[in-house]
Amino acid sequence: MNKKNESQLKMFDAVIAYCTSNSSIIATVPAFQSAFASFQSTVSEIHSVVQLQVNVITGITADKAKMKDNLAGAAANLAATVFAYASNSGNNALKEQVNFPPSELKSLKDKMLVATSGNIRDAANANLAALNNYGITAESITGFQTIIDAYVAQMSSPRNAVSQRASHAKTLVNLFKQANDALKTQLDKIALQFKLSNADFYNTYKSNRIVIDPGTSTTQIIGTITNAANDQPVEGATVQLVGSELSTVTDEEGIYNLKPVGIGNQSIKITKTGFADNTISNRVVKLGKTATADAAINAMSV
Repeated sequence: MNKKNESQLKMFDAVIAYCTSNSSIIATVPAFQSAFASFQSTVSEIHSVVQLQVNVITGITADKAKMKDNLAGAAANLAATVFAYASNSGNNALKEQVNFPPSELKSLKDKMLVATSGNIRDAANANLAALNNYGITAESITGFQTIIDAYVAQMSSPRNAVSQRASHAKTLVNLFKQANDALKTQLDKIALQFKLSNADFYNTYKSNRIVIDPGTSTTQIIGTITNAANDQPVEGATVQLVGSELSTVTDEEGIYNLKPVGIGNQSIKITKTGFADNTISNRVVKLGKTATADAAINAMSV
């Protein structure tokens, strides 16, 4: 998902959060309520596909790394046993053939690790009779081959994952189009019914419809948090935009910057260990402008 999609999805979520919090209002226009439910379902599907897209690579990569460690460990154990036999019997050629410490095996590329493991397997097979005294049997070598085969099968998974991600990306293109069409051809049009009956709801709905680019937005809230007792700046206070996950922490001068912030009436909550919580309500934020919200918080008595 690209940056544009991320910004659009944040807008979708803002619209959903606002309409959900005003369910009694949207219920007065059944057509809007129905269109909203359909839009909400599409956005939920977008979130699901995005999660699948993320999980495809991360999950498979983790599985492959685990299997590589397993193969490298098994190869190192078998090689060490064969090395011990070769050292005891004075077979220097065999010693060199299986002289692979675990760290070296783990550092090998996929195909080289498989080839090296195969060489270790062959060396063990060629000396199987003598290795019985060292605990190496035909069954144990067969088990080692199973580990090799499993890793070979897993080697192609990341490549297949790229194809899966491409498929998810195409699905997202269609879902984003569907969601945007629902907004433009249904919700935005029907929302005009609220323009006269509930102007505040309509205006805030329109505000939430604006896509904000986090990288370039100057729509923000800044301020300074001080100690009410001595007017000294409070460092490390958490400042959160009420109704969202957007938050920040004040610096050593008590200054914070919340960005990007949706336009309209916004509220912020200030929390800090050892201080009473404080909330600044109904701060007006305009598109492309910086709103200021300072606060003095009270230290709690011990």
